[in-house]
Amino acid sequence: MEPSERWSIRVDDGVIVVELPHGTGLSPSDGERLLDRWQTLVADRRVHAVVLVVRTTRPCSDAGRRTLRRTARAAADRGVTRFAVAAERPKRQYLERTMDVEGIDPEPFNDAAAAMRWAKCPSEPTVSAVSE
Repeated sequence: MEPSERWSIRVDDGVIVVELPHGTGLSPSDGERLLDRWQTLVADRRVHAVVLVVRTTRPCSDAGRRTLRRTARAAADRGVTRFAVAAERPKRQYLERTMDVEGIDPEPFNDAAAAMRWAKCPSEPTVSAVSE
């Protein structure tokens, strides 16, 4: 299966969710397709948060890093201030450093369900991987 067939992106109750399952990689063309899909999804919707769920253990490619930064920048430009990264600790820390976009302070989570709860309910206290 091609990497572009493996990632998914959707809007769930005002939260854009990007999932990269096991074995997913991003080539430059995959990154462009993901960014194009992102822009299409958010064009006519109010998005207030982003959840990035990374289950793959593959190293992040240059294209993946560029896509992550461009997507985070696009979110910040639209006024999104809540950005969650759900992944195993080493991958999560790497992605947080890679993202490094002004206006985005990613909240780390160990699992997608906790990240989604946090993203959907801004008044809820943060129970992230850091505070566990």
